[in-house]
Amino acid sequence: MNKLVKEYRDNTKERLPQNGSCTADKLAVRKEWGDLNNQTRLDYIGAVKCLHTLPSKIDPAKAPGARSRFDDFEAAHIINTPLIHATGLFFSWHRHFVRLFETALREECGYSGYQPYWDWSRYAELPLKSNPLYDGSATSISGNGRYIPDRNGTFQPLPIPGDNPPGLYTPPGTGGGYIFEGPFVDWELHLGPVVQMPVRNGLPVNPNPRADGLGYNPRHIIRDFNNSLLLQGSTYSALTSMLVNRTSIHAFQPSFFGGPHLAGHSFISGIDNDLFTSPGDPLFWFHHAQVDRLYSIWQALDFPTREYALDGTLTLRNTPPSRNATLNDTMHFEFEPDIMIRDAMSPTKDGNCYIYE
Repeated sequence: MNKLVKEYRDNTKERLPQNGSCTADKLAVRKEWGDLNNQTRLDYIGAVKCLHTLPSKIDPAKAPGARSRFDDFEAAHIINTPLIHATGLFFSWHRHFVRLFETALREECGYSGYQPYWDWSRYAELPLKSNPLYDGSATSISGNGRYIPDRNGTFQPLPIPGDNPPGLYTPPGTGGGYIFEGPFVDWELHLGPVVQMPVRNGLPVNPNPRADGLGYNPRHIIRDFNNSLLLQGSTYSALTSMLVNRTSIHAFQPSFFGGPHLAGHSFISGIDNDLFTSPGDPLFWFHHAQVDRLYSIWQALDFPTREYALDGTLTLRNTPPSRNATLNDTMHFEFEPDIMIRDAMSPTKDGNCYIYE
């Protein structure tokens, strides 16, 4: 992986212009949480909490339950979920989404750094408390949920039309209850859930007052960490094999989306963190920064053929059937201007100018 990262960084820097809005000396550097000092971590935590205190900007008709700027992001994800998962928009939509969140932290809450990422593989084979991102300390994004034994797994049906849609099964993990240590113990979720996932002997989650999950439904964060999910497809050997051997976007995107991407979400929680509402947990942003990091590495290994390569249609798993996505298709972010897919395909063009360590 170190060799691939070096090749990615070298290739990215070599193709930058000598002058312009994105030159080598202007690159923003996104780092792994474990490589940040404690003060930078505290600054990030403070900025995320700041977003949760600022008033929502989204149209109340779209998300009447939104109460904060942080909620705006979750609302946008809920509204667009069927369009941005297992479709041609997946990588580009989430890339721009992370950029919007990073910009809000910096411009609205005074954070001077950039969005950190969570290197799944670095900690996958270690005890949960080994990862400073979620060890429950004052400089973490809080830890696991309180353990609740004797639970069944959860099955989350995908938002696909039909009587028996396919779904995602998540086995019970090592938590299952509310988080109980760290800076986000009192964090209040306002939106969702969209999907009701009953869990035997687990914490009940009140249904949202609206079928679309966009009504006001205050509660705390549930987590259910499960390292076995990361070990199934997010080790360094699994990721490097994918980066090296999936040479077309048609091969890379589906295997990545259904593999390490879904494993990371399921690791966090299979109960109150459904496909729609996952940005409600602040860990989402670290997970999707890592998703974007690996996508960036894959692109940089062959820029001429991969930078603007697309795969997928405009509907989740092409249900109902739709045409293939194109670079000129529009992506919606609800509280921010629409952009075309092509505008989020490169980490160093069209307003993007960042690199991962």
